[in-house]
Amino acid sequence: MSPANVFKIYIWMVDTIASGKLSKQDIDRRWAHSALNEYGEGVFPIRKFHRYKDDIFTLFGINIKCNRRTNYYYIEDTDDVQRWGDMRRYIVSAFSFQAMLDEADGMADSMLFEPIPAGTHYLTTIMRAIRARKQLLVTYHSFDRNTDYDMFFSPYCLRVFKQRWYMVGEASTHPTETRVYALDRVMDLHILDSDFAIPANFSPQEFFADYYGVFRNAEPCLIRIEATPRAALYLRTLPLHHSQIELPITESRAYRTHEDGVVFEYYIAPTFDFIQQLRTFGAELRVLAPHSLAGEMQSEAMAVLERYQEPSNF
Repeated sequence: MSPANVFKIYIWMVDTIASGKLSKQDIDRRWAHSALNEYGEGVFPIRKFHRYKDDIFTLFGINIKCNRRTNYYYIEDTDDVQRWGDMRRYIVSAFSFQAMLDEADGMADSMLFEPIPAGTHYLTTIMRAIRARKQLLVTYHSFDRNTDYDMFFSPYCLRVFKQRWYMVGEASTHPTETRVYALDRVMDLHILDSDFAIPANFSPQEFFADYYGVFRNAEPCLIRIEATPRAALYLRTLPLHHSQIELPITESRAYRTHEDGVVFEYYIAPTFDFIQQLRTFGAELRVLAPHSLAGEMQSEAMAVLERYQEPSNF
């Protein structure tokens, strides 16, 4: 059985047992009718069941337990799934949806998805390395060097951003630094026997708290923008950052350049990722502060205008 199918069964087990306390016979009946049961098994083999149960705890930290008095299986903490971190919830959501499609025969052609970059098949291996605190031997392709190189890597956590997966940790090429590497540029990857320790003061949430995306090439500062009423609707429903604050009308009068402008403030680093996101709003958004970022956005807009003023060959 392929690693991808095994991973789907992990998710199937979590979803099934999370739906309510079930006996092994209840689980067997559901397994017998599951599309993931590619061998047509009448029961879920008990040894495989316990092995997968242990893998689920290792990978996700979800403890499937059995009440010996009633012989019902249950998830130890009923709020376990809801309290997962963002990365774990994303993985479970993605694979659960795929498992749902497998169960709903004929539905796959009715769903359209964004393309997923390469490298996701390394996710299980990286998660095992994080859990076991084992180093990785990684062959990585650098866009800057346009070449492949090998490095030892100590993975601290995983991050997903705009359908692209990244691993965060320390590389032998940059010791004592915490760096971010895209999985779609990983050419090869293996777990080693050598151990590593995650720094006691490292927190994935704090590492990215003042940043948008994965780049960390700037220092956090106060950023103030003015949005059109239409753009403000999008920013309210999907904030760009957890620090986003919409200024009251009375307070925003001191900053806005249009009577109907809506002013938002952020405490965030003006990195490449964040600036690119601001640009997607086009003329519906204006940077008010800091002046350096406003000037950069203005220069970029002038460069775009100049390019469109050049003679066209169309």
